[in-house]
Amino acid sequence: MIKEPFSSLLNGNYSLDSLELAAIQHEIEAETLAIDKIQSTIIDLQLQLEEHEARRQDYKTLLSPLRRGVVPPEILGEVFRYAIEPLYPVDRVGLVCKSWRDIALTTPSLWQTVVMLPSDAPINVKRLRTCTARAGTLPKTVRIIESNGRYRCECRDSESEVDSCRLASPELVRFFTDGPVLDNVDLRSPTHHCLDRLFGLLKSDKNTLTRSWDSIRHLALKVGDWSTPTHGLEWQFLHNLPPVSSLFLDTPWLPDVPGDALPALPSLDCLTSLHMVGDWPNSWILRNLRNCPNLEEVVLNSKESERQDDVWTEGRTLVSLPKLQVLRFQHMATHGEDARILQWLRMPSLRILELSYEIPEPFADQEEDPDTPGKVQLYRDMLRMLSGADGVVDLQQLRLEYFPITAKGLLRILGALPSLISLELATHIGSDRKFFKMAREIETPLLPQLRHLKIQDTCDVFDPDDVCEFLRQRKATATEASPDCVERLDMAVNRYNRNSLHLDESVRAMRGMGILVNIVP
Repeated sequence: MIKEPFSSLLNGNYSLDSLELAAIQHEIEAETLAIDKIQSTIIDLQLQLEEHEARRQDYKTLLSPLRRGVVPPEILGEVFRYAIEPLYPVDRVGLVCKSWRDIALTTPSLWQTVVMLPSDAPINVKRLRTCTARAGTLPKTVRIIESNGRYRCECRDSESEVDSCRLASPELVRFFTDGPVLDNVDLRSPTHHCLDRLFGLLKSDKNTLTRSWDSIRHLALKVGDWSTPTHGLEWQFLHNLPPVSSLFLDTPWLPDVPGDALPALPSLDCLTSLHMVGDWPNSWILRNLRNCPNLEEVVLNSKESERQDDVWTEGRTLVSLPKLQVLRFQHMATHGEDARILQWLRMPSLRILELSYEIPEPFADQEEDPDTPGKVQLYRDMLRMLSGADGVVDLQQLRLEYFPITAKGLLRILGALPSLISLELATHIGSDRKFFKMAREIETPLLPQLRHLKIQDTCDVFDPDDVCEFLRQRKATATEASPDCVERLDMAVNRYNRNSLHLDESVRAMRGMGILVNIVP
């Protein structure tokens, strides 16, 4: 409220004289000074408030869960394990604070994998021993990467002494002979000579007590360069392998050497998993598979190159793999002959088959029909794979990726596989949009045992409405004698697809029939 002498003026409606005007102006200036003083006080108090809040936050920081030890060391160790990248030195965690260092040093899972990168200096074997010791009894992985453009081993050019080869150093040989029990070893060498020397030294060592080398279960070998000697072709390291159960072999190809002249793996009865990367001839692949009769998983990665066709005119015998359950062909050339190997394999226990091709050119730009004679031949080879007393009888999962084939050709192949319970059509399948419509019209139900259909259709090959109608019709026409087994549909579609007019309605109908549907862009 304003002062009493002026309160009556608020209710009046007459002109003010000069004295009244001067008095009112004086009061305005007084109130302005008071406001300025209060605002200055508010600013000072705000600064004090912010200072106290900052000080309070500093005190709270001292009481954080990490500083109070509220987070159990084993939980913090697990956080470290997920935060550290494969090539990120775990030692850096210990540079944060003493407690972190203590936790890192006493968390065995942080030291399970040791990576040695290319360098001109000798391999730090002392670090290998220290890190593997900290892993305790957990499975251990040692990865030594020597194939690097800036590092060139003298083994490539000369008959140098063993000591000049980093990979075949006496210290590393001793680590692999009297070191810890190892689960996984990954060696990447610039030349096969380095592996020949290392493996030769390990085999010649007579110390058979607690040999680290013989304890390896998974061995990965990647060779940057082969050399073709003038007096026969020999890769000694292939004959000096430890008794592993899993082998990964990534090698370049020697195009001027016939498949029968290439050295093959020795007999490896203990091997259950084989992963081969390279566009080696099919005859060489068959020879290696024949020497590993107890295989349960085989992966053949062609590096998107056309595998040399050199076996089909020869009188070759069938290769029996009675325990093989998983067979994957990866990165095949579109017009290659990789999958023709199927006709020579006897795999009665096969459950999973993958046929993955390279990224094809748009079919509109190709002169030939996508359903090439090669894909007809693939169908015939698969029939041979299924035939006979020891043929495939219970194939359950099939994965096709970048598969160049028409709807008719795809129907023909799937029609020969009634035991499938899981089908995955990944990325760009060379079929046309009529496939699922044609599948509804055939007399014999397609894939009667199918439970899970997975489609990654980012290239807008299939109509989602047709896919849903195909599954809905299966459920609608099922009987007690011939029940439908479909339980799930996972489909990734092109987010710009505007051709699905009734998709939401179809999805609701399928869910009402008990099918788990997941369609995402």
